[in-house]
Amino acid sequence: MSDFAGPAPPGTVDGVPLTIDARFNGPDDSANGGYACGLFASACAEPVAVTLHAPPRLGVPLRTEPGGRRTHLWDGDALVATAAPTRHRVVPPAPVPVSVARAAVPGYRGRRGHPYPHCFACGPDRESGDGLRLSPGPVPDRVDTVACPWVPDAGLSAADGRVRAEFVWAALDCPSGWTADLVAAPKVLGWMRAEVLRRPVAGEVCVVVAALDSFGGGGLAAGSALYDESGVLLAQATTRWYAPAG
Repeated sequence: MSDFAGPAPPGTVDGVPLTIDARFNGPDDSANGGYACGLFASACAEPVAVTLHAPPRLGVPLRTEPGGRRTHLWDGDALVATAAPTRHRVVPPAPVPVSVARAAVPGYRGRRGHPYPHCFACGPDRESGDGLRLSPGPVPDRVDTVACPWVPDAGLSAADGRVRAEFVWAALDCPSGWTADLVAAPKVLGWMRAEVLRRPVAGEVCVVVAALDSFGGGGLAAGSALYDESGVLLAQATTRWYAPAG
């Protein structure tokens, strides 16, 4: 059974504004893509893929509206995102031992020249307990694959003691982008499909792994997965990234 969304966050029922706190940024002036997709997905009744049409603004009410099998997220008259059921099959990258993931961290490309150094998920300028501080570095003998440990803190937990689904989405998001060189060619998330099988508990040692699927035309596609320290799959995702507009 999929532990898809966890308890629905407040303010996300149909017609009630959804507001993304400024803490959860990617670029300084817009939301972290994975967090935004996960929060929006939590407002939907079934597992979905989320397409981002525009950077979600921070601190402003965003309106959710169902439309047939799709749900739309609006910022005034501007369409921000669309969530829709999908048959897209997620194939997770193979697990990586915790020791290998830890050894990969020093190779994280985003340590210097990060295009979004304050990103909630992977920004090196965030403090522990404020951002996720993911540092996915290359895995030896695994082409275009990165990994890092993640130990979620208690501030990410829902009332049931497990990490909220939107934070799992955020953890699956950024490592997939770092399967390419985002310092040389910055990109932002444009589409994400995730499945959360089990939400981890605070303090649980996890490993995030991501592998590049394709690269070209100014974009990339990648798969990512979250494992526990025994190599049991907790969550998986497929993402598509594009050069930022403008």
